[in-house]
Amino acid sequence: MMDTFRPPAPLKFSIGNVKEKWRKWRQELENYLLATEKDERADKIKIAILLNLLGSEGLEIFNTFKFEPPESQKNYSEVLKKFEEYCSPRQNVVYERYKFFSCVQQEGQAIECYVTQLKTLASTCEFEEQENGLIRDRIVLGIRDSGLKERLLRESGLGLEKAIEIVRAAETSREQLRSMKEETAATVNSVKRNRRQNQPKQSSQDYECKKCGRKHKPRECPAYGKVCTKCNKKNHFAVKCFQNSKNIHEMKVPENELEIYIDSVTEKVQENELNSDSMNKNVEIVSETWYKSVTLNVNDKYFEVDFKLDTGAEVNILPLYVLNIVKVKPKLSETNLSLTAYGNFKLKPEGTIIINCSTSKLKNIPLQFYVVNVKSKPILGLKGCLELKLIERIDAIECSKISKNELIKQYKDVFTGTGEFPDEPYHITLKDNAIPVIHPPRRVPQALQPKLKETLDKLEKEKIVSKVNKPTDWVQSLVIVEKPNGNLRLCLDPRDLNKVIKREHYQIPSSDDIISRLEGNDEASHDAIMSTVLERARSVNIKFNPDKLQYRVSEVKYVGQIISKSGIKPDPDHIKAIVEMPTPKSKTEVRRLLGMINFLSKFIPNVSKVTAPLREIIHENVEFNWGKEQEMSFENIKELLTKTPILKVFSANDEIVIQCDSSKDGLGSCLIQKGQPVSFVSRSLTKSEKNYAQIEKELLAIVFSFEKYHNFVYGRKVIVQSDHRPLMAIVKKPMHKISSRMQRMVLKLLKYDFEINYVPGTQMFLADTLSRAFPVNETVNDDPEMLNIVHAISKHLPMSEKRIMQFKRETELDPELQIVVKYIQEGWPQSCKKVDNSVKLYYKVKNDLYINEGLLFMNEKLIVPYSLRRDMLQLIHEAHFGIEKCKRRAREIMYWPGMNSDIENEVSQCGICEKFKKANSKEPLKPHTVPFRPFEKIGVDIMDFGNVSYLIVMDYYSKWMEIIELANKCADEVITKLKSIFSRFGVPNTVISDNIPFNSYIYKKFANDWDFNYAFISPHYSPSNGMVERAVGIAKGIMRMAKEDRKDYFVGLMEYRNTPISGLNLSPAQIMFNRRLKTKLPISNKLLNAELFNNIREKLIMRQNIQKFYYDKTAHPLSELKQKENVRILNFKNKTWEPAVIVSKHKLHPRSYFVKDQFGKILRRNRKHIRKSNTPFNIETDPNDEIINTSQSDSEVTLNSQTFNRSDCNVQRRSHRVRKPPSYLSDYVV
Repeated sequence: MMDTFRPPAPLKFSIGNVKEKWRKWRQELENYLLATEKDERADKIKIAILLNLLGSEGLEIFNTFKFEPPESQKNYSEVLKKFEEYCSPRQNVVYERYKFFSCVQQEGQAIECYVTQLKTLASTCEFEEQENGLIRDRIVLGIRDSGLKERLLRESGLGLEKAIEIVRAAETSREQLRSMKEETAATVNSVKRNRRQNQPKQSSQDYECKKCGRKHKPRECPAYGKVCTKCNKKNHFAVKCFQNSKNIHEMKVPENELEIYIDSVTEKVQENELNSDSMNKNVEIVSETWYKSVTLNVNDKYFEVDFKLDTGAEVNILPLYVLNIVKVKPKLSETNLSLTAYGNFKLKPEGTIIINCSTSKLKNIPLQFYVVNVKSKPILGLKGCLELKLIERIDAIECSKISKNELIKQYKDVFTGTGEFPDEPYHITLKDNAIPVIHPPRRVPQALQPKLKETLDKLEKEKIVSKVNKPTDWVQSLVIVEKPNGNLRLCLDPRDLNKVIKREHYQIPSSDDIISRLEGNDEASHDAIMSTVLERARSVNIKFNPDKLQYRVSEVKYVGQIISKSGIKPDPDHIKAIVEMPTPKSKTEVRRLLGMINFLSKFIPNVSKVTAPLREIIHENVEFNWGKEQEMSFENIKELLTKTPILKVFSANDEIVIQCDSSKDGLGSCLIQKGQPVSFVSRSLTKSEKNYAQIEKELLAIVFSFEKYHNFVYGRKVIVQSDHRPLMAIVKKPMHKISSRMQRMVLKLLKYDFEINYVPGTQMFLADTLSRAFPVNETVNDDPEMLNIVHAISKHLPMSEKRIMQFKRETELDPELQIVVKYIQEGWPQSCKKVDNSVKLYYKVKNDLYINEGLLFMNEKLIVPYSLRRDMLQLIHEAHFGIEKCKRRAREIMYWPGMNSDIENEVSQCGICEKFKKANSKEPLKPHTVPFRPFEKIGVDIMDFGNVSYLIVMDYYSKWMEIIELANKCADEVITKLKSIFSRFGVPNTVISDNIPFNSYIYKKFANDWDFNYAFISPHYSPSNGMVERAVGIAKGIMRMAKEDRKDYFVGLMEYRNTPISGLNLSPAQIMFNRRLKTKLPISNKLLNAELFNNIREKLIMRQNIQKFYYDKTAHPLSELKQKENVRILNFKNKTWEPAVIVSKHKLHPRSYFVKDQFGKILRRNRKHIRKSNTPFNIETDPNDEIINTSQSDSEVTLNSQTFNRSDCNVQRRSHRVRKPPSYLSDYVV
């Protein structure tokens, strides 16, 4: 029990306030000694404990002490006194009082902390009776709030407690008021009430400095080393600059009231962040932009004021403190006007005044000012700024518009002639195996021959072509195309040449790439971009056709799309071609139609849904049959094309949102900016992807979206909207905690910066529609990486082919799993209420379910069909592990609803596991009732030592022990020895013993004749007679030591009887005889005299309760057993649990039961040796089973009845030789 208390840590004498640390440490030491009952120990023991706990540093200090007289070194109080003197040197009272009277409240210091600090300082000042009064005075004089200080001075009869209460209330109110102000601080802009710092009372030595304009002590001027912003000289501020006129004063706001305004946003510099450098820097920056210095003439007194230029203010504002600082008291005109600041903050002016204002450009301009009593910057309104010409009004900006002809004229060289790149002529490189091809010249119609010659001459003149008058290896056919204006376009047919050209690979930007880079939101930016393009063309000698120039048009046609300020829409010519297209007559014409629609698919969110019937008839193994469904689909397509939405042009500066979704057949995604769609994409799922778990499909939709929009989203922050909430957690999980397939998907997404937001499915119109309407005429192939993962589970299942086929077959035959398969393929209902009752347990894990080659999986765990679950349970428990191990093993590899409970039932009903289970845990202690006198209750047992048997007798009250040598173990011999003992100590009330030989007839007769109760412990449960079992251990220890020392054991027995018992401080002899025994050790006569000891039984009960308290900490009660309940009893020979059935419970003892074993024997067993069994047995109980009920004491023993039958006893033969089997083979049948 003592070990549970924590000793004080070693004391560090070299660090901190040693006196205070010693005081606390000594208090901890005293508490520790008291708690561990060591405070009454001898002084030398306590000194040893003290030095041990002090540590090495304390031991070294102890060795330096000089004790007078030297014997006092062994006195515990003297040692403490020495350490007290060492840690408490003599205090200098004058210095301690100086520290007390110099203590003032620091900035931000709570009043509670300040009072505590004062009390700590006062404890060393020896104020005695005046301590509270002086602490009160120090609080009044030392607090920072001057207003609060005045209130305390007004209080009559002010005491310490009352002063603390007033200051604490004021501090609480101030904090509440501050929090209320902070909530509305953001709404006030141009008018501010600044908090002043409560400055401590200035010393009498402070003076007003001529260098900085402030009051401070000598040699503490903040202007020292600083540069004046007016004369650029050092060691003074501009407010005290010597170059200023004598009649002109410059106004500066005090540092602790400074607020800086930038544009229309208030930027407040925190007071605790202000220093002279940063303040001067900020003021300078602001003054250059939004502040202007104006000279005011009030009553012929000139002074400069920095005004904030606020064109949003309708009046001029002059704070009252400006006039007060320069000591000017002009006469103000009354006004009824009420001013409203930003945030609807009402302000009542003190009055108005007309002041002549001067700047560097204008002199004596009269302006009206409203004088207000607030701490803010002076403000010049719009009218004042215009009159002083501090700002300039610009009514309009003239922008000359350039017409198309003027632009062409300005860049005439770019729009005339034929362009020629400045670089060297381009050389076409052919492959090594290229074979030259010569095409015969094609005949030209006579009508075109003159135009052809004219065109060739023109091209030759412009040095675009040249004549070839010699043989050449390559000749390509000439293709002539007549333009709408009648001119000819000459082209070649270089198909043969193109096949053997070594190409220089360059990624040609797609139309989406080009459209995404469109810029310019007004004519000015349009003209700037146009000018940049033309200048670049001029620099590289590129020419443009002026007839094709579209200049300042509202929309432009580009690669089948029309781009306008509203967005992007398809070219009506393309739509017209499809709308007027006749009904297709073959698969080829259907494919052509689907190809044209695929080009426009990004404009049609649900294109694949309406084109599904068309795609069904173009498969290779399907005969072409244009039916009613195909005709309806064809007409729907025409209608959708006439109602295509307008897509927004992608902007790199706008937030990117991707809305994606997955259905049972496809994936859909939409790129959105500012709530408008930029692009639609979708695709169908492959056969293997359709078997994915729903959460994997949803993650696949995100991967598909990022791959499609890679050029738009890479390197940018993207918001992904999904209606699948678990995805938000999946992408944040560690990689090893998600499935292999999702690991591959997450790895593909690592290069993107995105955040997944949950959006309910009812709001996911675009993505949901696209996922159910994937693109047309598109062949989707499985991702090779994902395909490996798809087959990895089934391919590498550690099962034989036969077992895999068995699982597939039973999965197909299992009606519940087939419903699950149907839901996976066709989609789960939105609500659990609509799910079939037989598979509702699968609804919670529906997102993790998928099909793979005929097998059903949850994540990577195989789902076991109902018909195979029994086999799996047997395999899981094949090694006969416990319930938790079996469940952990099964959870890793398989799943079915209720698997945990099935495993628990399987393991709990395993007969083999029950047979070899560990012993029951110990139950709470049931101690014997403590006797009232010595030898009232004794315990007896037979002990074997050195081939000799001994009778051990232990008194439950005094712990007196007798060791009697036995000639044999028969009942007669035991009875003889007991009679001898009883003749010396008297007959006990109760004798507790084991069963053999004490359950014999003659022993029971002996008990009846001598009038005492006998009690037998439960078979094989020796703790019932724990007292005598302990005595056996003590006796063996005494004999063993005596034998080793070659002495008899009686000396050891005598010393045991004379040694005080722990917790009682009385020996067994003192309790038994009220006196000590004389031994070989010297002892005084007085100690041998008889004494009367009281409260022994109470101490025994307390000692017993403490033992029970600690014993029960690790004990647990076992449940009660019912009659005819199947159980298992411990076989003491091989330590296994054998089947049995409960016959009845002992009537008087709650922990004893009568059981019937598998051989039909009726046995008595303690509850510790009985374990419940879930395995059914064929042991039947008979109402006629004879059970001998005996009385019992309060412990796990059985007391005799005074009536007995001769048949219950063992009848001895004439030879008096006891014949019985060895004790290790015996069991006790009642």
